[in-house]
Amino acid sequence: FFFPSVALSHREVGVINLAVCWNSLTLLGTFSCKNLSSYTQSAGNRHFSSYTSSSETICETSCQNFYTFHIIYRKLGFNNHISEHWLSWFVGFAEGDGAILNYKGRPRFVLTQKEESILNHIKNTLDFGTVRKIDTASTVYYRYIVEDFKGVLLLALIFNGNLCLTHRVTQLGKWITEINIKLSTPTSNIYGLCSSITLITTIFKPSLTNAWLSGFTEAEGCFNISNIKRDNTVSGYRIILRFIIDQKNSLSLLTFIRDQFGYGKVIVRNKDMYRYYCNSYIGLSYVNSYFSTFKLKSKKAVSYANWLKVYKMVINKEHLTTQALERIRYLKKTININNSLTNKIGSAKP
Repeated sequence: FFFPSVALSHREVGVINLAVCWNSLTLLGTFSCKNLSSYTQSAGNRHFSSYTSSSETICETSCQNFYTFHIIYRKLGFNNHISEHWLSWFVGFAEGDGAILNYKGRPRFVLTQKEESILNHIKNTLDFGTVRKIDTASTVYYRYIVEDFKGVLLLALIFNGNLCLTHRVTQLGKWITEINIKLSTPTSNIYGLCSSITLITTIFKPSLTNAWLSGFTEAEGCFNISNIKRDNTVSGYRIILRFIIDQKNSLSLLTFIRDQFGYGKVIVRNKDMYRYYCNSYIGLSYVNSYFSTFKLKSKKAVSYANWLKVYKMVINKEHLTTQALERIRYLKKTININNSLTNKIGSAKP
């Protein structure tokens, strides 16, 4: 393929300006972001050349950019319109639940779920990859798998520079090494896209203005209800609602998420497992505001909808009767059932 020079005009705060030049089949990227903090690479061009060592300083940005992905996606003949919000949601989901593998020397991406519909949604939106049913003696689950070169290349462009977790950047670096070997082989570089790709080690920091946290919640979060016996209350019970995210080795990320909402706590569950939770009704109002804008897409959306019904009952003081408590107990059970559908299961490898 031949690609003409393409450029975006400079915009205001929070938007990345990316210029793409196809000279000698090398992709050149120029990033400008006023929200960028502690960015130590040169302010000029970061370009797609040889693989950059992951020993570079890990820096942070509050920007995400999918412009290069959109260009290559179209040039490879894909026609689906994929929004920035959806891509941000997908990156969050993939970071929480996806496996960025090098299987037998080949890049391979796997999402494993009990819920088939969310994987079909991802496959149909991206228009590549396959969904396979895994039927074992004890359970049935599904995998969304991408292992062809086109699909892996497009996923690498979606993830590159848009990842929140350091270990995911390291995994992507191994992918990019293999992709660059493929691109450097004359007989294999059949797409004529670029000479190679540089790993962007800048860490993306999520905010309440993008859908990353919605996707990450699909994988690592849940909505919880407890009804605890308590004397000296009208109903004899106290209703506690919580929004929870669990993640290994992610104290700084969960602390950052807590600070975004402005409420909640981060605790150590065991060893390297951390939990962010919010159970104050003021804090949960911000949680609800976020998920009303960046909606969940899996069965967890049903759990959240039922959880939200209980939240509104308590806020409106409709939970104080015996009949209301019975309804809350019923809704609590449906939340547990729906959450079980999105739990991780099975190995990402064959």
